[in-house]
Amino acid sequence: MPISVSETVDHLQARLRRKGGPVLTLNWRDFYELCELDRLKEARQNQIYAEARDKYGLIVAFGQNAVLVAHDRNFSDSSDPALQ
Repeated sequence: MPISVSETVDHLQARLRRKGGPVLTLNWRDFYELCELDRLKEARQNQIYAEARDKYGLIVAFGQNAVLVAHDRNFSDSSDPALQ
């Protein structure tokens, strides 16, 4: 039985926090194991995306080979005068 969208988002947030970096990359096999899924429908992808954004300010991007998770913020060096 798949875990809920809310639990999935909580797990993604926890993994990103434990990793300590700005971005978490999961291959599809690991993502399916995390969600306890056999396949992922587009409607569930949209729910995960929306809940992650609303609950934790995360971006969840579903690529062909990987799932990317990151906080929705500017990671560039703010001391760089070209960015100001």
